[in-house]
Parts: sequence; C-alpha cells; structure tokens
Amino acid sequence: AGANGASSQSGYMGLGSESDVHGNIAAKQLEFGAGTIVNGYAAGINQQPGAGIQITQGWQQWNNSQFISLQDQLSALSQQLQGLGGTQTNLQNLNNYTGNGGLNVFSLNPVIMAHQAINLFGSADDTFVFNINQWFMMDGGGIFLHGINPNQVFFNFHSQNQASEYTTLSAGMFGTSNIQGNLLAPNMFLQVGDGATLNNTRILAGALQLNIQTLIPPPTAQEPSQVPVPASMLLLLPGLLLLTKRKRSN
Repeated sequence: AGANGASSQSGYMGLGSESDVHGNIAAKQLEFGAGTIVNGYAAGINQQPGAGIQITQGWQQWNNSQFISLQDQLSALSQQLQGLGGTQTNLQNLNNYTGNGGLNVFSLNPVIMAHQAINLFGSADDTFVFNINQWFMMDGGGIFLHGINPNQVFFNFHSQNQASEYTTLSAGMFGTSNIQGNLLAPNMFLQVGDGATLNNTRILAGALQLNIQTLIPPPTAQEPSQVPVPASMLLLLPGLLLLTKRKRSN
C-alpha cells in the first residue's frame, strides 16, 4: 500500500485481529490488530502496533522515496497490462474457459458476482490478464484455477482514485469469496471483507482494508517453457513484495 495523496487512506493498510500473513507486507501507514502474525517482514514509514503481534523477520523502516519507487513500478506494470487490451466479456462467460497455452487477455467492466464459482483451466504456459475498469464486487463463490500458475494470473485495476476518494471509493470489494492470483491496483483502494479465502493470492494496491484472517501468497514456481508476455511483466512481479490484511471492524 503505497499510493500518494492527501487522504488518510492513501498508502494505508490495516491487519485484522489474529491475522495470519504468510509473506511480507509493506505500507506507508501500517496498523496491526491484536494477535497479528506476519510470517515475513513488515515495512513502512509509520506503524500502530497491536497487542501481542509477531513479525518473524522484524520491522523495516522505509522512507517515502522507497514507496515512490515501488509505486512507479506497479503503475508501469498496470499500464503495460492495460495496453494489452483484451476481449470484452464478463467473468461469468469465462466459466470453464481453457487457456490457449500463451497469453489470455480479457477486458471486464464492471464485475458484479454473488455466490458464483468461476473455474479456469490451463497449463503452466498460460498467462491470464483481466483488465478491470471501474470496480469489482464479489460476495461468495470465487475464482478457481486448475493447472494454471497463480503467479501468472493478473486482475489489473487500472483506474485511479483521486486522493480525496480513498475513504469512499473502492476498486474491489470481496466478501466471503475465494480469490487466486495477483490483485494489482496501484492507484485504487481494495476492501476485502470477513470470510474471504486468499490462498495463492498476492495483493498490490494503493490502499487496503482487509478484514480476513489468513493470506497465503503463491509459492515460487518454475517459469513456463515459453514466456508469452513482455519480459518486464514477469521480471517485476515475482520479486515484488506482496501484501495483505486489514483490521477487523468493530
């Protein structure tokens, strides 16, 4: 969470009480719920520690220039993915879609789903890019990958919030849903509600409100035998810190 802006939500990430994060987290403003466990490091400019938190690899004090650099990289990646265009469709129409063994690009606008399961099939050579304009709302159901490397699945929220909108406008709202892949929203605010399942999931967003309890990023995987996307896309993502979680609402 590293977006610039005057709003208190810009660059903010909170972790819900007893959150269990299997990876590293980074945000300009970090707030920890009581009992949070981070199985990695936590990096930021300011923090509000909760009672009884554990960070296995310790706190890293970053400065604003580090977040500007990271934000620039993520914005460039988002613009690159947006430039791929993609077939206009809706997510429901892609249920049981099988990848073409290379680059699969789709344009979605907007996404509204409730209690629906979307199954995608493919191989380690498939890369999926979903360019999302405006917003994404999901409650129940989920997106399930079969044979596809989750490191090569991108949900790209390429719109931008104004600084004053970070407290009121979200790019994505995920309730009790199962989401796999990379959620890329460098200039947007993502909200993830209680009960979501984020296994094989990475979040890179301008601001985050996550009320879930467990987040597990995709494991490091072998690269596909053929690289179907611009090289910079694959170079950027595997090494970029991943993110996660927001305080549980009172």
